[in-house]
Amino acid sequence: MNQPEMEKDAGIVIEDIGMSEDVRAMVIKEKLPDELGLAMESMKAGQSIFIKTGNVPKKLNALRSKYYRWRQKNEDNPHRFSLIKEEDGDGNTGIRMYKHIPTGD
Repeated sequence: MNQPEMEKDAGIVIEDIGMSEDVRAMVIKEKLPDELGLAMESMKAGQSIFIKTGNVPKKLNALRSKYYRWRQKNEDNPHRFSLIKEEDGDGNTGIRMYKHIPTGD
């Protein structure tokens, strides 16, 4: 059924369309290591950690959210974290999280 453009924007239509398995997989919260918060606090500038993952984009989004929350709690802390996709020495794909103080270069 084709609706005129004016009617399409006129309101919200509730539909009986549930989440597919693909959509459900996208919205499931990504698990981060329990000790990540403590590691972020105890790391010094120039140190990094490697987190293995089979789904880099999803883990990267979770880590960005974690960093955002850390930043809100530590507004005056000069440290920053950078996240880079990497392979470790054993060939495992993951994300390296670097702690550093920006130099302004």
